[in-house]
Amino acid sequence: MVDVVLGIAEDRVRLHADFGEFEWALGDELVEIARDPTGLHATDVIKSLDFDVSWQQRTEVGLRLHDAVFGAAPKGLWEGLQRDMSERDPLRVRLDIEPRALVALPWELMRDKRQALWRNSRVLLRRGRRVGGPGNDLREEGPLRVLLVVCNPRDPGLLADQELAMIGAALTELPGRVHTEVVDGPGLRELITEVGHVRPHVLHFIGHGMRAVAGDQGGLHFNAAQPDADSPAPAPERDSWTLGPDQMRHLYDVWKPRLVVLNVCRRPGDPAAELGGLVETCLDRGSSAVVAMQPDVDSPAVAEFSYALYRDLARSRPLDAAVTAARNHLHVLEPGGPSWALPVLHCGVGDPRDVARVAFGDMEPELTRMNRSWPFTDLTVFLGRDRERRTAWWEQSQGAPPERLLAITSARPGTGKTWLAKWCLLTCMLRGEDVTYADLDYVPGNDSGEPAELDWLSVLRALREACVDKRQPDSMNASDFARFNQVLNLATRGGRPWTERMPSPDVDLGDPFDMDADRHAEARKAEIFQAFLTTLRIRAETRRRPHLLAIDNAQEIGEYDLDQVLLPLLFGAVQDFKGDYPVRILVVAPQSWPGYRHLQKFMAGSPVVLTEFQQPHYKRLAREFWERQRHANKVLRRLRFQDFEVLLDGINKLQGTPPSFPVGVYQQILDTWLSMADVDGMEEAG
Repeated sequence: MVDVVLGIAEDRVRLHADFGEFEWALGDELVEIARDPTGLHATDVIKSLDFDVSWQQRTEVGLRLHDAVFGAAPKGLWEGLQRDMSERDPLRVRLDIEPRALVALPWELMRDKRQALWRNSRVLLRRGRRVGGPGNDLREEGPLRVLLVVCNPRDPGLLADQELAMIGAALTELPGRVHTEVVDGPGLRELITEVGHVRPHVLHFIGHGMRAVAGDQGGLHFNAAQPDADSPAPAPERDSWTLGPDQMRHLYDVWKPRLVVLNVCRRPGDPAAELGGLVETCLDRGSSAVVAMQPDVDSPAVAEFSYALYRDLARSRPLDAAVTAARNHLHVLEPGGPSWALPVLHCGVGDPRDVARVAFGDMEPELTRMNRSWPFTDLTVFLGRDRERRTAWWEQSQGAPPERLLAITSARPGTGKTWLAKWCLLTCMLRGEDVTYADLDYVPGNDSGEPAELDWLSVLRALREACVDKRQPDSMNASDFARFNQVLNLATRGGRPWTERMPSPDVDLGDPFDMDADRHAEARKAEIFQAFLTTLRIRAETRRRPHLLAIDNAQEIGEYDLDQVLLPLLFGAVQDFKGDYPVRILVVAPQSWPGYRHLQKFMAGSPVVLTEFQQPHYKRLAREFWERQRHANKVLRRLRFQDFEVLLDGINKLQGTPPSFPVGVYQQILDTWLSMADVDGMEEAG
């Protein structure tokens, strides 16, 4: 990486690089603008971002900016800096602009005769006036935490649901890398509380920026009155207020986000917002970078920008490279429009790679291999549950020591318990834990053909088989359980073979547990469990990683076997372990399971309880489901969400609007629609 600082003063340009400093005269046009207190000389340059300006005019403005900056530069200096650069080893340039009149210019349009500089992935430009420190500890473990703040949830013109859906779709490629939470139309106190709870690395605002009256500082308007009272928002009406620099400072008293995204658009006819005060406040209070929008950005373009930005942040791409890629994404969608030049990256740290950097347990490409492994492939359709996700993997692992026994439960089926369990496993795996997913949904039949509950020995054998299942992201070897199998064979038989420690094969003979073989049945059970946990602990200590074992569909376990055997000998032993690399267990079962009350009494912490989704979130989650499917399914790319929305409304009218709904409802509706529809005809119509 090569770093360059390009400083622009009132009449001079200074270039600082590792090999020297250079200075030359700034072009006359920009000198005149810098010295004009009225701002009139900058008008035609600034207006080049208007949507009614032709691309030829914008190109001409970009060339003028380039000539004014580099026209008097030493011959070959700028070209030489770029010569050996590549996407893997780019030239990073910080544009340091001193005169305020020049700060307002659309520098992102700057181009030479070949290409726009700000869309060049080999030359990554950013704005910045100083180098400061990162917002928080760069060594913090992932995932990247993002708090998405919808300023006006009742404003349909904001297209907040579309932007949220696009962000959700962007993160399905590598689930678990980025954790997002949404807060709708909060007051200042609620916003401060949410920032303190989530402690976001990225604080992202979706809203409108404007001035209330002339002379006010620009800010973000929350819960402004809307003419469309029928807007289907997931939030009730709240008091209107404005987040200006003074209010923004309060957020930094509880947490310093590394990156602030002001994805702010403006309604037609609204006065332009001066958000420079907010940008400066964020940087002054400790944020590493701010991404803001120049005036008149279109709401659909904002959503597309967010899609491209978060897709690359999930890939751990540096912020300046991610913003450049997002510009190119917008340019492909709208080659003649100005949207690609509207995002402005203000960076207050020396290395933009530090802004969104978090630590994971493995390096690439191993990290991506695990990310896309079984059993996580179906998490692309796991919607919502942002707070439950945080509770499941983060809050319960932050203690000293972290919780050893966790549980996910619900009162009704169809709430997504399995998805949440897999998400918890995925997140812990990405953070450096070994994980195993064991599904007890298979229930063997007895001689009469009736289903039978699983006894403790069947459960233990199922857990062993899950650990050595080659589909697991990091499966254990069958030989790891050789000693356990020897103990198991002796202890299940009991009698002389056990008391005299006779030789035993290192493969499981499959014998049932003989309670009547001797008077030592309880001691034999304890030895079996001790051998099982010893095997897992040796693995954890050898790899220097904790081991999280998820037991899904635990309701298949008999109540007696859970209460009298598994709780004291397996779960209790796990809770009492005092090592640096513990074994942890996550139990997934409904509240209707008789064993749940025993489990709840036994746990030190509280289970994560899931309910069905509530009706106010129906359309928002439907749009996110659609966007995720559309990006993965070629057929759906030619179809419209509005058609799917009409179908959802029709079903609700026929069946009545339910107060809540299960997680799989969208997939069921989509599958039915596609099975009945003329897909080829819809593609042609699309």
